[in-house]
Amino acid sequence: MIKEKSLFQLKSVGSYLDYESGVIYPMNVDGSADRETPISLVDDEVAYDWWQALSSEDMFMCKKFW
Repeated sequence: MIKEKSLFQLKSVGSYLDYESGVIYPMNVDGSADRETPISLVDDEVAYDWWQALSSEDMFMCKKFW
């Protein structure tokens, strides 16, 4: 179960971060989180260029999972 209050919008990469679990969800066209496509930062499931595209604010939020 995803708690809405633990989701942080990563504007620079069009995703949401679940700050409790380290899972990111792509952003749908309507701005909602695509909960059908979880991607784990903890398990290193994202490409290097995704990390490079993060703004400094978004990197600050994700860094603990790197």
